[in-house]
Amino acid sequence: MTGITLAQLAALETEPLRKGIILNIIRDAQIFEKIPFENVNSLHVIGTRWSKLPTGGTWRRLNAGYTAANEGTVEQVEESLFIFGGEISYDRLLSKITNFIEDPVTVQTKMKIKALAYGWKNQFINGDIATEPDGFEGLKKRVANLPTRQKVCGTTSTSATALDPTSSTTLARRYLDVMEESWHYCNGGQVDAIFANEAQILGIGRVMRYAQFNGNLLDVNKDTVGREFVTYKGKPVFDMGYLADQSTEIITNTETAGDAGADSTSMYFASFDKEEGIYGIQLEPMKIYDPLNGAESPTSPAMIRRIDWANGLAMFGSYGLVRLWNILAPASWT
Repeated sequence: MTGITLAQLAALETEPLRKGIILNIIRDAQIFEKIPFENVNSLHVIGTRWSKLPTGGTWRRLNAGYTAANEGTVEQVEESLFIFGGEISYDRLLSKITNFIEDPVTVQTKMKIKALAYGWKNQFINGDIATEPDGFEGLKKRVANLPTRQKVCGTTSTSATALDPTSSTTLARRYLDVMEESWHYCNGGQVDAIFANEAQILGIGRVMRYAQFNGNLLDVNKDTVGREFVTYKGKPVFDMGYLADQSTEIITNTETAGDAGADSTSMYFASFDKEEGIYGIQLEPMKIYDPLNGAESPTSPAMIRRIDWANGLAMFGSYGLVRLWNILAPASWT
């Protein structure tokens, strides 16, 4: 599909401050390596989702005609842009200090960027307009509104205790089976990225070793800033990390399990595809600028750097996103 990722934007950027900030955002949110953003010219985007296809082709006799079939139905889907960003404000005197271990302005900038990256990642997974009306709907909420097959249960029963894949070879194979099922149900296997927490990523290899699986599904690759990440069938498995408190995971290990216990976790399989999958939309690329052009704020002795980005998610299909749920928190695996 058309569109540009933040990683591609960073490669094209020539202004040092903007380039540095974008690279730091990517460092704290690897998802921006892969998800493309397409420019739109409105704060609301309307698309059409196929609800029901018309009757397929019919057979006819020689010299006979076809019966018209116009009963296919569609539904209108609307996606919105939301304005995301923040300001880095620092006392002008900090720029005069030279006796430091690390530049205090740089420290403030890095901390703000990390907090922004964590906030966007959390919205991407857990965003819910019911609780945050100024942000977009995340993957968890979107999957809940898709066909039931897009929510794959780790166990054979949706009311069972969460799957412990290392308690037996049978359950280890069950884990590998539902991974395969989730992969296939995501746009027919056209997966672009998988999202999980750190423990779950480490757990994939652990299950394969336990099951004595001899296939070659896992590998490693490197991102824009040179860090390694795990791939499954050649596609990245991204650790969604933490909230700004740096202790609460974005994809937790305390989700509600099938038996109503708070001891499970999930993985999300996503296709970045305009027809069936999910992708980013933006009014323009992320803007990073000094609104005062180097001058001091008129209301305080402060300098300002501003990050401003009108963006959102769009999904006009029904089968480009899968949630694999009811997997026991890896710390509790046998």
